[in-house]
Amino acid sequence: MQFQQQLHAYGQWKSRLAEAIEKYHAWLRKYDLSSKEVEEMLFGMRENLMSERMTIAFVAEFSRGKTELINALFFSETGVRLLPSTPGRTTMCPTEIFYDARGGSYIRLLAIESRLDDASLSEYKERPDRWLQIDLDPSSPIQMQEAFQELVAVKRVSVAEAKRLGLYHEDMKPADGIEPDSVEIPCWRHALISFPHPLLEEGLVILDTPGLNALGSEPELTLSMLPSAQAVLFVLAADTGVTKSDMDMWQNHVRGLDGSQQRHLAVVMNKIDTLWDDLQSDASIEQSLHAQVKETARLLNVEEKVIFPLSAKQALLAKVKKDEALLQKSRLQRLEHYLGQDVLQSRRQIVQQSITHGVGRLVSESLGVVRTEVAQLQQQLEELRNLDTKNEDMTAKLMEETRIQQSRYLQCVDSFQASKRVYAMQAKRMLEVLSPKRVDQIIKKHTRSMEASFTTYGMKQAMKAVFDDLSALLHEGVQVVEDTQSLIDGIYQRFAKEHGYGDIKPPAFSIRDYRVTLEDLFNEGENFRTSMSSTLMEQHLVIQKLYATILSKARKLLHQVYKETANWSAVALSPLVHQIKEHKKLIEQRLGVLRKVNQSKEALESEMEKLEQALAPVLVQQRELEDILKLIEGDGVTAAEPAAQSAAAVS
Repeated sequence: MQFQQQLHAYGQWKSRLAEAIEKYHAWLRKYDLSSKEVEEMLFGMRENLMSERMTIAFVAEFSRGKTELINALFFSETGVRLLPSTPGRTTMCPTEIFYDARGGSYIRLLAIESRLDDASLSEYKERPDRWLQIDLDPSSPIQMQEAFQELVAVKRVSVAEAKRLGLYHEDMKPADGIEPDSVEIPCWRHALISFPHPLLEEGLVILDTPGLNALGSEPELTLSMLPSAQAVLFVLAADTGVTKSDMDMWQNHVRGLDGSQQRHLAVVMNKIDTLWDDLQSDASIEQSLHAQVKETARLLNVEEKVIFPLSAKQALLAKVKKDEALLQKSRLQRLEHYLGQDVLQSRRQIVQQSITHGVGRLVSESLGVVRTEVAQLQQQLEELRNLDTKNEDMTAKLMEETRIQQSRYLQCVDSFQASKRVYAMQAKRMLEVLSPKRVDQIIKKHTRSMEASFTTYGMKQAMKAVFDDLSALLHEGVQVVEDTQSLIDGIYQRFAKEHGYGDIKPPAFSIRDYRVTLEDLFNEGENFRTSMSSTLMEQHLVIQKLYATILSKARKLLHQVYKETANWSAVALSPLVHQIKEHKKLIEQRLGVLRKVNQSKEALESEMEKLEQALAPVLVQQRELEDILKLIEGDGVTAAEPAAQSAAAVS
């Protein structure tokens, strides 16, 4: 399949998962088993699933052909060079390309002067009125092409103004060492582009990040936006090889992004057409290209299979002219294959695992309760079929056994209520430890210290203090969550041993991994600050934005920990509650049946008929849940899996 087809199939698969969540929600309501907490959890899962997007980030120094690559990969069907990528017209500001169904078609531009404000890019995105908006006409590629020229807009400002904006440093002086009166800077800090392209409508987001200076002066790009991408393509030029600025960008802003299983990092060696030479044989050109790939792999310390030599310029031309031979020669298709198979399928498996762990676990728990009810009803039916109404001793024995069960059930309820009270106290303590209010108080206290400091050292000390406090909070949270999990495990084990509820398992939960994530965040921030790639790092403005970015991400992370913990604590005892309710219903039903059976044979037949009637809807419930579970767990990897395996072999 082509990448567009694969992305469409991915979107349809997500819709099926959303349908499964909706069906389970309806099932809970239909049988009066829902609760506010479970409904909120299911709603959140569905919203997250449908709003989930696949982001591909393109990172490169100037003049590596990055924007031309974006045109060739995604926008060739317009028949024009949609994004400006001609020589001397390089994209100057970071650009996000997506489809905003509510907002329509537009390009929004954030003025470069906004760098002087405290607000982050993510905060600005919530305030469209602070952006210059140019409406786009999707039916006119020429109009869109003209509007996109704003992406390369520059202006001249004094050196003092450029320094104030954090866009000039001593290394930028001319060779003669004389500082100029004015310098050229981008007009815009950031651009957002929305229009209804088929790939964008399916949830693709393209992040175009220009040059080392942009990454060095916008910590939010390196520490937030790039790490959020599912794939990062680092673009080099075959005619220059790995330059010093390429290596600076790789080491200080890109290399650390390959540590996550959720993210793919690949290297694109663009402009291989500069190696094409009529005076050389194809074998000689191929040998030269292979040597360059090998050297690039050595310098960047990556495997050769994630390096994609290609010509974006020739690929775009081939697609526009529908020249299949030239498209093959451009080698773009191997990269498209990688994005469609490796990246997209990996993302699919991660989403599948998340949904299976979340709603899949809830459905499985409900199914376990229903299957237990089915088994007990079938057991009662079997008992009645084997019952001799003339044998009063047998009936009396069954009555006695059921009364004993009823007595045990009442003891079970008393025991559960006591356990529930203990658990409620523990859950309250757990949520108090991780409360967003406590997190915000820590950040607010240390933010004042950072704002009051006028030295990088002072800000670093304040940052270390906030990290220590937040780390201590999370450490305490991990401990109290594990104590709570132990308490829940103990409750389930006791009920399994004393009351025979061994088939019901408690939902597992842990926040231990978040400690590593938080620590990595602060380490990345410190690596960014101490990077020698640019003396921009000495700018107080950049340091301030760096720490604001780290704190914003830390706050978001810890608020997410609280939300997940609260959701888990709200449903931790639900399987046991449902089982106890069903057990009560079945005991009362059984006693009623046996009382009536004592009266006559006709009563026995009548009660057997009633039991069969009671069993039928429970079997329907079971089938409904099994169908929902199939929707969730089935088809985790598409039929394209064999193609993915062959792609891995090719690469």
